[in-house]
Amino acid sequence: MIRLDVMLARGARRAPDQPAIVVPAGAGPPAAMTYAQLDHAASAFALSLRERGAAVGDRLILANANTPAFFVALFGAARAGLVGVPLDPGLAAAELRDVLDRARAHAVVVDPRSAAVFEPLGAPLYLVDPDGEGRWEIDDDDRAEDRGGDAPALILYTSGTTGTPRGAVHTHRGVLHKVEDIRAWFGLGEADRALCMLPTHFGHGLVCTCLTILHAGGTLLLGRRFDAEALPRVFTLADEHGVTTFSTVPTIIRLMLRNPAIGAPASGSLRYVTCASAPLHPEEVEAFEARFGVPLLNCYGLTEAGTWSAMSPLDPARDRRAVGTSAGCRIRAVAVEGDARTPLPAGQIGELEISGPSVMVGYDGDPEATARVLRDGWLTTGDLGWVDEHHRVFLAGRSKDLIIRAGANIHPAEVERALLCHPEVAEAYVVGLDHAILGEQVAACVVRKPGAGVSDADLLRHCRTQLAPYKCPETIRFVDTVPKTSRGKVSRAALQAIFAVGAPTPR
Repeated sequence: MIRLDVMLARGARRAPDQPAIVVPAGAGPPAAMTYAQLDHAASAFALSLRERGAAVGDRLILANANTPAFFVALFGAARAGLVGVPLDPGLAAAELRDVLDRARAHAVVVDPRSAAVFEPLGAPLYLVDPDGEGRWEIDDDDRAEDRGGDAPALILYTSGTTGTPRGAVHTHRGVLHKVEDIRAWFGLGEADRALCMLPTHFGHGLVCTCLTILHAGGTLLLGRRFDAEALPRVFTLADEHGVTTFSTVPTIIRLMLRNPAIGAPASGSLRYVTCASAPLHPEEVEAFEARFGVPLLNCYGLTEAGTWSAMSPLDPARDRRAVGTSAGCRIRAVAVEGDARTPLPAGQIGELEISGPSVMVGYDGDPEATARVLRDGWLTTGDLGWVDEHHRVFLAGRSKDLIIRAGANIHPAEVERALLCHPEVAEAYVVGLDHAILGEQVAACVVRKPGAGVSDADLLRHCRTQLAPYKCPETIRFVDTVPKTSRGKVSRAALQAIFAVGAPTPR
C-alpha cells in the first residue's frame, strides 16, 4: 500500500496500544490517541467523506491545525483518495478566498477556532469526530490506487515571502520517501517522542516532525505553537514527557538565547534539536550548545522539495557553517547565464538546485510558474551556495537578495555574520538599497541585546575589522523587532520598507 495512511495501518498492527498522539496539559484539551484509535478514526472519517459525496482526487482543506482531529482528517482523506490541503486560518479573508477558489475544495475541515473564519466564505464545513464509528472497506478502486502512489497526497502552500503563496503538489510516494529519509538520517524509532510546537499547516512542522515520528512508530507530543508564554517551558515540557527531539526556527533559538530564565533540560532524554526554515549562523549554534548542552542541528529544504533535503549529522565534529549534507536527493550549484545552467565544481558558489523523488510535481494550477522552477528534473531553489566534495551544503544567501555594489557582489549572509560577531548584537539582517551611483548600497537592521548601547559608528568600526570596505553597511537602523512571516522567516521587502524616508521604526 503506497498511501500516507500506511504508517497508521502498520502502527496499529505492530503496537495498537502505543500512544500515537499526545496533547500535554496546557497545550489544549488533554488528549491521547493510540495507533489503533487513530487508525480507526481515520477509517471512520474516510467513510464519512465518501458518504458525503467526496470522490477520489477531490481536495479537502484542513483548517484545524495542531489538533489530533487534524491528523484524523489528513489520514482519512488519504484513505478515501482525497488530497489534503493544510491551510492557515489566520490568513486574510481575501487570501483564504483565493486559495478556496484555486484549490476547488470539496469541503473545509474546521474546529471551533476556524469555523467562524470560514463560515462567511460559503464553503461546506466539516467537523471531525475522533470517536466516529465506521469501518473502511477497501474496494477495487482503492487497490488500483495502492499500486501507484504517484497520485497527489498533499498540497503545501509556500510561505509567500516573495509573492503570492503557491500550492506545491506532492504525491504519496514522494512524502513517504521524505519521511523515511529523515527517519533514517536521525535514527528515529518506536522509543522516540517528538514534540511539535510548529504549525502543522506548513511542511516543517507537518512532514519533518509529525509525519516522520508517526512513520517511525514513535509518539507525537502535539504542543502549543511557540509563543512568548510557552517558550520558557519548552525544556520543562521535554523533561516531563521524555521528549527526545523537537524542531524549531532561528527566531525561536535567538529568543531562547536572549531569555536568561530558560534553563538547560534536566532529564537527559533530549537527544538533539533541529532548526530550519532559515539558516543559523555558526556562532548561534555554538552558543545554544554551550548554554543548553543539547546538539542543535541545521537543516535545509524547501516546500517545493518536500521539505528537508540536507540535514546536519549528530556529530560534535561537524562543520557548523553547513546547513547539512544532502540526503535522499542530489543538490548541486549551477552557474546561470540566460537560460543556460552549468553545473559547477565542488566549492564554487552558484544557484542551488535539487533533484530527487520528493520534489513536487508542480504548482497547483500554475504551469508557467512550474516551468520556471522545474527544469530537466531539477528544482531551482533561488538560493545561492555551494556544495563541497562531501555533499555538504553551504548557503551564501538568496539569489534575489544578492547585493551588487559598483559591480561587486555582496552576499547578505556574510555581512550578517560579521555583525553578529559583535557582543552587543542579538539579530542582524542586511538588504540592498537603490543608489544612484553605486547601483546598490548595503543597509542593515540590527536588534541590540538587552541593555546594550552599541552605536552605528561602533558597528561600522567593528565591520571594518571583519569585512572588505565595500561590504560594510553604509546605513544601520536599530529596531526593537524585525518583521517576520509566520514561519519565522524575515520579509526582505518589509526590511527595505524600514529604510524608506519617514518610515516608523518597528516596535
